[in-house]
Amino acid sequence: MGKLDLRNPDAILKGGASGPVVMPGASTTSLLIDKVVTQQMPPGKTKLTAAEIDQIRVWIDKSLTPAAVEAAAVTENEVRAILQARCVVCHGSGERSGGLDLRTAASRLKGGKSGPALVPGKPEESLLYRKIVDGKMPPAAEAKLLAVELPTAGETEKIRAWIATGAPGPAAVPAGLAVTAKDREFWSFQPPSRPTVPTVKDNSKVRNPIDAFVLAKLEAKGLTYSPRANRLTLLRRVYLDLTGIPPTPAQIDDYLKDQSPDAYERTVEQLLASPHYGERWGQHWLDMAGYSDSEGFGQDDGVRRYAWRYRDYVIRALNADKPYDRFLQEQIAGDELSDDWKKAKSGATQELIDRMAATGFLRTVPDPTDSFERGLIAERMNIVAEEVEVLSSSVMGLTVGCARCHNHKYDPIPQRDYYRLSAILETAYDPYEWRSPNKRELDLALDAERKVVEEANKPLQAQIKKLEADLSKVIAPFREKTPGLKDEELEKKFPELELQAQSLHKQLDEVKEKVKPAPNVRVLTDNAEPSQFYLLRRGDPVGFGEPVDSGVPLLFQNAALKPYQPVAPFAGTSGRRLALAQWLTQPNHPLTARVAVNQLWMRHFGRGIVPTVANFGRSGMPPTHPELLDWLATEFVERGWSLKSMHRLMVTSEAYRQSSNVSEALTAADPDNALLARMSLRRMDAETLFDSMLTASGRLDPTLFGTPTEVDVRPDKEVTVNATAAGFRRSIYVLHRRQTPMSLLDAFDQPAMTPNCTERRRSNVATQALHMMNGSMAWDLAKFMAGRVIDEAEGDRAKQIELVYLRAYARRPSEDEVRTGLQAITDFRKQWPARLNTDNAEAPRTWQGEWLALANYCHAILNSAEFSFVD
Repeated sequence: MGKLDLRNPDAILKGGASGPVVMPGASTTSLLIDKVVTQQMPPGKTKLTAAEIDQIRVWIDKSLTPAAVEAAAVTENEVRAILQARCVVCHGSGERSGGLDLRTAASRLKGGKSGPALVPGKPEESLLYRKIVDGKMPPAAEAKLLAVELPTAGETEKIRAWIATGAPGPAAVPAGLAVTAKDREFWSFQPPSRPTVPTVKDNSKVRNPIDAFVLAKLEAKGLTYSPRANRLTLLRRVYLDLTGIPPTPAQIDDYLKDQSPDAYERTVEQLLASPHYGERWGQHWLDMAGYSDSEGFGQDDGVRRYAWRYRDYVIRALNADKPYDRFLQEQIAGDELSDDWKKAKSGATQELIDRMAATGFLRTVPDPTDSFERGLIAERMNIVAEEVEVLSSSVMGLTVGCARCHNHKYDPIPQRDYYRLSAILETAYDPYEWRSPNKRELDLALDAERKVVEEANKPLQAQIKKLEADLSKVIAPFREKTPGLKDEELEKKFPELELQAQSLHKQLDEVKEKVKPAPNVRVLTDNAEPSQFYLLRRGDPVGFGEPVDSGVPLLFQNAALKPYQPVAPFAGTSGRRLALAQWLTQPNHPLTARVAVNQLWMRHFGRGIVPTVANFGRSGMPPTHPELLDWLATEFVERGWSLKSMHRLMVTSEAYRQSSNVSEALTAADPDNALLARMSLRRMDAETLFDSMLTASGRLDPTLFGTPTEVDVRPDKEVTVNATAAGFRRSIYVLHRRQTPMSLLDAFDQPAMTPNCTERRRSNVATQALHMMNGSMAWDLAKFMAGRVIDEAEGDRAKQIELVYLRAYARRPSEDEVRTGLQAITDFRKQWPARLNTDNAEAPRTWQGEWLALANYCHAILNSAEFSFVD
């Protein structure tokens, strides 16, 4: 910077060729600060840290006097944050080693068994500082065991400087970035208003207000609806949309026999009442929640033993049409709605278990049970940040994560607002007094569940007791020879004992692995005494800025919306999450209802009214039908937040009943189908494809709820699901393990939860065809499908072709398709004799050839585009 000397205050004040670089007492107008903040100084890759820049700011603002810098640079807020990050794991609310609590000024002065931890003005006499400098706090062995990070040299110096200046109390909190009335004018930050239903030219196409809004847009462009899809196309479409499985031949026949005007509407009611509805739409919600049955943290992919209870809660809640506002409240703060869970040890009801399991919504991101990484403050902060992302993207439709490191560049969300929102969750996910997943379980179960576990474990416990007695008898003579040694020490010391005990240890381990765990519930509950939380400069987990209290983004402050006001509902909890849940579920909240109905619309019509379903902010895409979105949002609330009511409106509209046929003129007028002049042709998602294959083949085990079905990794690395006695359970009940997903589902874009999925991507890659053609599950299901078709049609090959079409496509084949099918089976039949002669199996070759030829045909049908697409 042009002959500038930065070695002493006098030279700095003099400046260089560009004049003075600092203005004493005014860091905001000092050129030096501007240069380092914009990273023009120093040159090269080495840049100053946020903490170093702040030290320079203080130095300038205090007229560059070293003594003043030391006095003002470190505040109690910053020291408290350092102690929380490094020390309160052993000296906090949960653990008070040596009787010492370091969370408050009073408790530091009081000290523990060794006396006061703090002597203001005298660092060398303060045990807090001395033990850190001497490496005695925390003790090295305990630090390694607890995975605690030691204070850095810079942090230790800050503690010294703070004590040296008298250990001053908390500094005043600076005001955050202002959010103006103009900032709040953006459409999605305003409560939805009820629009007037528009009039259209062709009223004959209006079945409900949805059609009026859609047609009004189409007619303005000189367009109208496409012709209606045929009855069976529409039947398959609505079955797959509402239940995720196709209709059976019997259900197709019943529908075709019903010629009443409201046959379709009555079918919709049957599907909404089906238990399969909750399974289908439960999968959509689990995507948004980021659900997984395993931790998936680095190499730690341990199974979450009780995660399935949250999955079952979601399915039950949707089947019961639980109002969406209550659905959210239970997931965000089910534990704070009542303290009845604290008293229920026996006689627990399913309702109570479900309400507590609902808090699993905020327990979905990777969180290892026991690993070194869990002790790192950075990883704990990442877990909190990912839960904030799950909540904000799925419920609020906002990209608040952008404000973790700096003020949001597009939306009026200051960095301080991000940490206020984060503080709501940190009362439960306290990064400074962390609870590992195995300490976030509740002893809560149905009496019947406990009895099943007890009965299963009774013979195993007897075996364990006998084996332990046998082991004790073997060890006894050696114990008498060398008293005082532990059993494992005796087995090193005496090799002959080790050999005798080895077999018994192996048997014990095998039996203990079979013991069923107690049927607990994974929950999220507050720490009784939460820590103080801070703005983190640039998102650095130890870049402590000013303290923050809990709160919601300031952009939502308006007279129409009740403010966020936490009140503890009972002792031992903060009420912060309950206040958030109540704030979010106000009838006139700008985002909650809009985001929910937009998600439903996207999953029924292939594209959201707001195409960026997780981003309703300024950087997202605007709504194609803003009036329709607001009408749906207000209608949703007026109908008691009933999700089934909204499904009913959407799937009974004329818009939903359109054909998906595309003409050149229509493509030119509306290439993305944003105006909905036709129905979108969509490929099945992974779970619908798998479940449809199970249904078509007759291998669907309809058992609801319970522990997930295990997957199996074959020698060729294909991951398949294990069968039950009744077949295969639906994909929602398959063990969703992050590092070993089921291969077929993975190939067809089952999402990796990082941390959640608000919208599925649909790729078209070669591995999909390879899995369907060569995967073991597809071929096994084709053989089973052929077997059931032979059972039903006996020797009538034409009837066999018809049944295959009904099972796979929900329609009957044309005459040409029957002829093609018969020829294909004949050709396949010719290929099998040579293969069967080589295999030399015990089954009759003629019969087996007929069966396998039909299986080839079924396999080809399951591999077709018509099967895997929803028309």
